[in-house]
Amino acid sequence: MLRIGGVKFMPDGGIGDRTAKMYEPFEGEPDNRGQWIVQPDELTRLIRFVHDLGFAIDTHTCGDEAQQVTVEAYGAAQDANPKPWLRHRVHHAYLPTERALELMARHRIPAVVSDPFLRSLGESYIISLGLERASRMMPMRTYLDRSIPLAGSSDSPVAVFDPWIGFHAAITRETVKGAVMGAGERISAKETLRSYTIGGAYALGREREIGSIEPGKLADLLILDDDPLDVEP
Repeated sequence: MLRIGGVKFMPDGGIGDRTAKMYEPFEGEPDNRGQWIVQPDELTRLIRFVHDLGFAIDTHTCGDEAQQVTVEAYGAAQDANPKPWLRHRVHHAYLPTERALELMARHRIPAVVSDPFLRSLGESYIISLGLERASRMMPMRTYLDRSIPLAGSSDSPVAVFDPWIGFHAAITRETVKGAVMGAGERISAKETLRSYTIGGAYALGREREIGSIEPGKLADLLILDDDPLDVEP
């Protein structure tokens, strides 16, 4: 019954509390670019160590610097010792740089986004980064357009695990106060459904077992009273 899903690393903090590791400082704090919990050299060493042992890795990345360092380490590990069946992934995946996007697309590194954060924590993002930078956070449209695997998640209990809250956030990108964080990064209901189902299965390396209704897969089915692809957000 036991299944090891991977090894988790947490190299930086969060945006709302201004501890995510950033290339540029937080709003109104010119000397604060966040902090490393695991230093880059050590993180890179540990990622290679776990990769060589054959375990998938899930790394919490909130800051753009933390995400770039992580995906560079993933790419270097795969180049040195190819194991493409290991789905190393970035969790939260808030602020990818262009370099991070290139590596994620090349190595098929999934972005595991925490959709309901846009609603429940979005106001704290705007305060910490300003609306322009905050609107680039969790860029689901960009990930899909760059052919980067996308998986929806809740990060419960930090946010509510109800997937429909996440659906609403991905489709509207509205905060709890109604501010819109990057309308250009909205995705459709169908794309959101895929991210929560086959997208999540792919991120776990289990897309042949779960994630879609197909012969030979586990019959994990949910009956709804409305069609989520046909209702107003």
